[in-house]
Amino acid sequence: MSAAVHLIRALTGAVLLLPGTAQAAPAQPTKNAPATSVSYGGPISRHQVIARAADWLRRGIQYSQNNLDARWDVNRGRRYRPDCSGFVSMAWALDTRRTGRALVTWELPAVSRPVGWNEMRRGDILLHLAPGNRAAEHVRLIQAWANPSRSRVWIIEQSGRMHDMRRRVISVAEARKLYRPYRYLQIR
Repeated sequence: MSAAVHLIRALTGAVLLLPGTAQAAPAQPTKNAPATSVSYGGPISRHQVIARAADWLRRGIQYSQNNLDARWDVNRGRRYRPDCSGFVSMAWALDTRRTGRALVTWELPAVSRPVGWNEMRRGDILLHLAPGNRAAEHVRLIQAWANPSRSRVWIIEQSGRMHDMRRRVISVAEARKLYRPYRYLQIR
């Protein structure tokens, strides 16, 4: 079976063991509303957030910080800048018509709130803010816990020109050094 098939199954509901790992990919429920039925800037389910993120991951959207390179979301309702904060803006279905663009990393706290590390759930983000060095800032979308002890987490991120869109497991201990978890105010 191809890696693409494994990835799609992992994001849409099947449990899968990735080559070289002992962790199963998170299963995703399929009973929630489809990703396309969103109210931009309004309430959104965790399932919708992950489905929207999976669309960009599946399409392999290339990284760019240029608003002119904006890409469509899954239902072609809005276009978002394809960098890390533009990706989160897209996954959360933020209304870009109000701002004229996706939010930048340091603006994400205006539409979210900090949560505790053990409270993290899919659709939340890990946010690294560096007011003295905005170029070092980054945001990652949480897909699911990767193990029962909650020491590792699956993330989806737009990670720069070297990797573009990717999904991987990261250590919570490492993430705690630079990141803080946040939850979108409209997530349900």
